[in-house]
Order: sequence, then C-alpha cells, then structure tokens
Amino acid sequence: MSETYFWDFDGTLYNTYPVMVAAFIYAMQEQHIKVKKDEVYHHMRQTSLGRTFKWALTNHPELDEPTARAAYKEYEEQRHGEMHPFPGVAEVCAQVVDHGGRNFLLTHRDEQAVMILERDGLKRFFSGFVTSKLSFPRKPDPASLNYLCNEYSVDKEHAVMIGDRALDVEAGHNADMKGILFDPDNIIDEDGNPDKRIKSMWELVDKKA
Repeated sequence: MSETYFWDFDGTLYNTYPVMVAAFIYAMQEQHIKVKKDEVYHHMRQTSLGRTFKWALTNHPELDEPTARAAYKEYEEQRHGEMHPFPGVAEVCAQVVDHGGRNFLLTHRDEQAVMILERDGLKRFFSGFVTSKLSFPRKPDPASLNYLCNEYSVDKEHAVMIGDRALDVEAGHNADMKGILFDPDNIIDEDGNPDKRIKSMWELVDKKA
C-alpha cells in the first residue's frame, strides 16, 4: 500500500449518490421537470453535480437553476444520515495508519464531510482535510493536493489520489502522484488513465496485515 492516500468523499469514501440523485430529482420536480434516475446518476458519475445541473438546463431551458440548487441542498442536508461509507473504507484507512502512512480528505463538499467522518468514527484516521471552505480551484487542478503535500511534507513518490471520477485521477497526475479510480459499477468511460482501477475497497487491503 502507498504510504499516503488522498481521498475523495462523494462516491469514494461514502456512497452518497443515492441521496444526491434523489435530491436532484426532487429539485427538478419542484419545477415540474421530469428526469430519469439512471440518466441523472450517469451524468453525476461521469462528470459532476454542477455539470449535471447544466445538462438539465440545456434540456429544460425553463429551469430556474439557482432555485433548483437551493432545493437540492435543502433536501440533501436533511438526509445526511442516509450517507454511509463503502464496505472496506474503515479497514483500508486503518491499515494505512497501521503501516505508518497517512490519510487526507480532499473534497468539493463543505465542512459537513468532516462532520460525517467524525460521526462514523473515521475522522481519527485522517491527518488533514481540504473542503470547499478553503476555496481551492476544483479538481483536476492540483492546487489543493499541492497545498496538503506542502503543509504535511508528503513524499509524492509514495502518495496516491483515489476517487470515483476521471477528474480525481487527473488531479493526482497533475500533482505528480499516482491516481486510482474507484468504479464499483464499471460506469466510467473516460477514466483519466489511472495507475489502478478498482471495483471494491477490499482490493486495497493487504490481507496479510
């Protein structure tokens, strides 16, 4: 295992997509717009939440995007309790620490991501965090990764960025470290040329440890 892991939150550490998709559909329904669940999920996984809103706006010019985003946020915040870590996340993060390594969180989500980690007893495995509070450019820009590397004296030769989309892999490569794509349902086409592609967190666990 690499000594240092930089983790994306949504869709990597936590399976947040069921709540995110439901929130998106709710926001559309509030404006009497129908979207298909599978299409919403596909767009979120392949691109981002922001680009999924743009996709909806392209197909439905009548959409009031700011109002929809507000409705989305309200719905999602009420259902944080339904967000749970993927199987194997706790074991992998614990093993990184047990082997003398470190875990870092790198997310576009706000400070609630850290609160959710704390709620589930996972925050203790993390040495540092970057959330939207720090206002770094969005991935695949490597600025946030470089900040954590400089702040915590990370050796990039022994570091990896892991996420569920190509932009996570590309962010890692742009920061001169390895990138792992976590793609549990094998849905990503443009994968950013990851150094490793996994479907389960258990693939990262050293069974002999």
